[in-house]
Amino acid sequence: MTSRYFLSLGLAFAAVVSAPLAFAQDANASATGQENAAAQPATPATPADPQAGTSAVPATPAQPAATAGKVTWSDLDADKDGKLTRTEAAPIDSLSQSFDAADADQDGALTTDEYKAYLAANGKGATGSGG
Repeated sequence: MTSRYFLSLGLAFAAVVSAPLAFAQDANASATGQENAAAQPATPATPADPQAGTSAVPATPAQPAATAGKVTWSDLDADKDGKLTRTEAAPIDSLSQSFDAADADQDGALTTDEYKAYLAANGKGATGSGG
């Protein structure tokens, strides 16, 4: 019983210590810092398991992305490949409406260079909003 207690305590401590490291690994952090929280998916409830010594964890509802502040290119780029697909661009109406016109090579993926060129050609200039 004592060894389970120390094992649980050790695992909890390791989780607390390593959590900041996991959050620090975002290579595509926006210039505005953490103002633009990404949407969080829902997580299912986990039942208690007395044999493993774990307690029940309640389900959490999905959290929408923060609407305050600007949405950056990296916020929309779900697969982090530097390009936006039509699906990734869908949350921004103006971007999804101009997607085909901005996609210069018509490959179904919009790069930042293609979008900047589209804005410049259409008299909209650089927005500086990252997308």
